[in-house]
Amino acid sequence: MGDWQEGSWTWHLIWRRALYDWEIEDISNLKGHIEQKKPSRDLEDGVVWRHTGNLSYPVKSITATLCEQSTPTLPKAISYVVWQKFIPPRAQLYVWLANLEKLNTGDFLVEKGIIEAQRALCPLCNLQTESNSHVLFSCTISWRVWMNMLEWWGISGALQNQCRRFCLEWLGLVKNRKYRKLWGLIQGCVIWSLWYQRNKIKFENGDPNANNFIYSLKIRIGIWAKEMMGFPGWSSDDVTYNINSLLFLM
Repeated sequence: MGDWQEGSWTWHLIWRRALYDWEIEDISNLKGHIEQKKPSRDLEDGVVWRHTGNLSYPVKSITATLCEQSTPTLPKAISYVVWQKFIPPRAQLYVWLANLEKLNTGDFLVEKGIIEAQRALCPLCNLQTESNSHVLFSCTISWRVWMNMLEWWGISGALQNQCRRFCLEWLGLVKNRKYRKLWGLIQGCVIWSLWYQRNKIKFENGDPNANNFIYSLKIRIGIWAKEMMGFPGWSSDDVTYNINSLLFLM
């Protein structure tokens, strides 16, 4: 690897095979890097964890550093929306991924070279390239679903098509804080259901009919509300068809 010559350390890198042309630049970069790191005859070898400067190996510190580097994080206000306990875990996961812009949408798969551009159309509308924001919010089908949810509650308004801003504004549409549990559950259910429907259409020849989807979505909201929030004496059908009445029970 190297030796001392006239009191100075010199690196000698020996390779077990001939280098390819495309590796020459990498070797040059490596040499430039290691030339800055040379051993000293006056110092003993030792290990120092550079994030703390300690000679000991701090397990807690390295765990925290690795998690910080590898785990995507969201602002606190968004995390509160995503991880509400009244949203089923399977929905929380996809709301989290949507807020991180990490869903495996068509544009993402094209960028990674996994599929060709012509296969990246939105399965819901089959008109535009699928992106995180498009499939969940600005697609004609998705937009119709969200508008129907607002109409169901007697609310009108314009909504954002970027997931983080959308999630914050969605909660703001309901002024009374005691209604937000159910309102947050509806948001999580719609996002999960849109992605589930997208996958059904794309991979299982699912039904693209928006009316049928909205009908089944309302049934699902009723079932989730019954499972996650209780409502003794109510069936899931009661919850679904009397959704506005639930405001007075919370």
